[in-house]
Formats: sequence, C-alpha cells, structure tokens
Amino acid sequence: MKPFFWLIFILGLALGGCSEDNGSATGRGPTTIKGLVSDDNGPVPLAVIEATDEQGRLLATTDADASGHFEITIPATAPYPLLLVARLPDNKQLLAVVTSNQVVEQDISPYTDLVVKSARQLGGLTPENIAKAAGAAINMRPSQGGKRSSTGFKGDLTKQYGGWH
Repeated sequence: MKPFFWLIFILGLALGGCSEDNGSATGRGPTTIKGLVSDDNGPVPLAVIEATDEQGRLLATTDADASGHFEITIPATAPYPLLLVARLPDNKQLLAVVTSNQVVEQDISPYTDLVVKSARQLGGLTPENIAKAAGAAINMRPSQGGKRSSTGFKGDLTKQYGGWH
C-alpha cells in the first residue's frame, strides 16, 4: 500500500477509539480467544499459552495443539489490556497484547511480540503506544509481492490495536 495510506491508517489507529470503555469485562461473561502460535518457521505445536495482566498475574492457561492452534478462556473479571504469553518448546516465549474483551481471535507471532516490546519501550501498553508499535511492526515486515503486508496480525489492526469497530 502507499505510504499515504499507512499514515492515515496509523493516525486513525492512534486517534481512534470506540468509547471510554477500557475493555474491562463488567457485566459480561468470560471471553474465549482463539489463535495460532507461530514463529519464523511456521506454526509451533504444543506451546503453553498463559494470559496475564500487566503485572504478570496469571489469569488463564491452555496448551496449543499439534498444529499450533489454541483456545483460551479469559475470566470476565480480567483487566485489560492483558498479555498472551506463548511458552515455546525451545524455552523461548512470544507475546501478544489483547486490548479488549471484544477480541475473540489473536495469533501470537514474532510480529505481535515486537508490538508488545515496542509499545513497552514507548512507555507502556496504552492504545496510542500499541497503535504506533503495530504500525512500525508492519513497516518492518518483509515485502510480499512488492507490498507491505499485515499478515500475521489476525484481529489486531482493525479491532484492537487502535479501536476501529
């Protein structure tokens, strides 16, 4: 896509927001998030997935299946944003951030890990920092067919890393 599109896109992410709601789950039941754990070599089977709050308190845990897919149920009382931590069989880990209880799909990959780490370096997991970090991660992706791609950001860009919904 053209650089102008990305500028408008990132500004929309940074300035957008659906409401004053911080995504906390008041008055709602648990949320189930489905996704795929992958690294630079493809899907990662049998990773352990943990959902934690920003202070690292464990909220839920599950295992990815043999194809790298997982499903984790987040308690209704979970504070957002929350982190999904994929502990890989090779003792490495990958992170993803979930900004709202409305998110039902979230893959975990080196790109989502980069978003979390970059947002933290920008000052924390605020919507603005997450949006900036997501835009920067997309710009760092290898070109696919001569164009930058948002592949690997399932659910992130339009529904959570900036609040377009």
